[in-house]
Amino acid sequence: MSIIWTGLAPHPPIIVDSVGRGRCSEVQTTIDSMHALCEDLMRLQPERLIVISPHTPRPASGIAAWFGDSISGNFGMFGAAQTAAKLPCDQTWMQQMAQYYPRISPLYHEPLDHGAMVPIHFAHEAGWRGPTCVLGLPWESGDALNDIASALKQTCNDTVRTAVVASGDMSHCLKPGAPSGFDRRGQVFDDCFVAHLKESAYKEATTIEAGLCEAACQDVIESCHIAWTATDFADTNHHFYSYEGPFGVGYTVMRFFAESS
Repeated sequence: MSIIWTGLAPHPPIIVDSVGRGRCSEVQTTIDSMHALCEDLMRLQPERLIVISPHTPRPASGIAAWFGDSISGNFGMFGAAQTAAKLPCDQTWMQQMAQYYPRISPLYHEPLDHGAMVPIHFAHEAGWRGPTCVLGLPWESGDALNDIASALKQTCNDTVRTAVVASGDMSHCLKPGAPSGFDRRGQVFDDCFVAHLKESAYKEATTIEAGLCEAACQDVIESCHIAWTATDFADTNHHFYSYEGPFGVGYTVMRFFAESS
């Protein structure tokens, strides 16, 4: 297995300095954790980065993913078009992925979504300039996620040192005024999910009751499910960095697995 590192990154644009500006201090714990996570990622000297984003467009069947020479995006939708990133795309790997998982709708010139851009921004700040691939998620769950994970595992069974980032936010309804309104079950979900993560109980995290997951309006489990399954739920050198929800959305930063040096 050439997947040498996996982790969870939240994706609120407000944690990017040029977007959040004066409000960054309200989410400083998450910002500091993201810097630490990406510095940790760079220490292992990956040669390929794969980001799984829940905000990539979802076709009626299968997933969407970027092909072409490069991928790029900026935070123009959030008032900071000057903050941008452009990275090479690993076309060879994408073609291999499409062989193992044919239901990929190709994207070429579309800008990256914020689910991809936020973790890529922090990785870029940490020095990442290498080949980068972004995968979306399907509408289906269960077996569909396992099929994607299986393809990811098989296509990473080479000599290229690969890091996988699962992009996802926790509950979107932690307090009145939150993006999805307020629902007390949101904090119940976050507490349960975080408890599992701290114990590296990844399989248990994928089996949280469906009604609770839906009530929380979360977008974290599916991307994590793929990353965990692709690595056979490996948890060597796992490290929980932080959890907070100052704006009514839960943000968790964690390294799931890292190759031993």
